[in-house]
Parts: sequence; structure tokens; C-alpha cells
Amino acid sequence: MTHAGRPVASGIFFLRGVHMKYPQTLTALVVLLSLYSTGITAKNLHVIVPGGDVHLRGQLTSGACTVTTDSRDLHVDMGQYTTHTFVQPGDVSAPGIPFTLRLSDCSPDMADGVGISFSGLTAPKAPDAFRVSVSDARPTGVSGGGGFTGLGLLISDADGNPVIPGRAPDVFHRPDGGDVVLHYLARYRSTSRGVYPGDLHSDVRFDIAYP
Repeated sequence: MTHAGRPVASGIFFLRGVHMKYPQTLTALVVLLSLYSTGITAKNLHVIVPGGDVHLRGQLTSGACTVTTDSRDLHVDMGQYTTHTFVQPGDVSAPGIPFTLRLSDCSPDMADGVGISFSGLTAPKAPDAFRVSVSDARPTGVSGGGGFTGLGLLISDADGNPVIPGRAPDVFHRPDGGDVVLHYLARYRSTSRGVYPGDLHSDVRFDIAYP
């Protein structure tokens, strides 16, 4: 119950077998109860000030599998190479750098399995390789823009099958206990006679594919 914008303590008082001989006695009892009620109200008041907000985000997918947290934003360290590794077009770095993608909570009804497709910008004159760029400006290459490295990024699966950018997967894997673990290798390949040093980076997107 509230009164004039303030909380008022409420309750039920039972008086039994009390004979009020004088009106002053009843008045004193009412005043005493009123003071007791006011004391409870003041004691229970709290000061509330704004604190902040909590933002929680998730994702609900319609697919038969989910991507594990450690695979959603994967960073692969490709290591360090010298320009002498790439003398002519077609030279490939060795060994391949492994990375793994994990899927979980796969539906047991996926009899045909699940695959991964990769997409992203391709290397100049090498549509089978992903683009490799440098963070700072480099001489303009056949790409028509700065950041040209003369390298492309090759991705293959654990069996050595090449992953072609933008192409549907050729191999599908059946879940093992609801999980699918996919292993890949990444390599650099020179796409021109001139390669340029720098901090290399490639951005590749992957999507879950169902047959």
C-alpha cells in the first residue's frame, strides 16, 4: 500500500479480550501503533541509483550442427619465411601449417554427413588460392592495388584434397558421437616472380555445408 507517494507498512492487529475504560487509552494505543508503523517504513527504505546494463547475445541456428567457440574466430600462425623460399611461380612453403575446425551437437539423423566450404578473396591470377596481403603499402601488382605480396594461400584437407575458394565441399563427414572434427593444412604459394616481405594476412570464411 502507498500513501502520497511513500510506502506505508501495513498489517493486521488482533485485539482480544481488551476492555477500554477510558477513551484516552484507545487514543494512546492508536498513536503508539502509528509510530511503530512509521518506524518500520523508515527502516525498510532503500536508495536505488542507476548501475548499468548487461548485454547477452547468442545465436540460434537452423542447421544440424553448431560451430564450437574456439573455431568461430580462429587465428592460425603461419610462421616466418624468407623470400628465398619463393624463387619462381609455383613454389610452395613446407611444411603445411595444420588447423582444426570443430562442430558439435550434430543431429544423429545426418546420414549423409556434413562438410565445410571456404570463401574469400582469391589471389591475383590464381583463383585456386586465397589472397595474401600485407598491412602496409606495397608496390602495385597485378591485382591493381597496393598490398601485393606475390603469394597465394593454399588450403587442403587432411587427405591432401585442395580446398577451392567458393566451391562446395567434395567430402562430407559423418558425426562421431554428435561431433565432427575436421583437419586442414595451409601453405603459401608464390604466384609471381617477385615476392614482397611484410606481415602477411589472409581472411577466409567457412560455412557448414549439408549434402
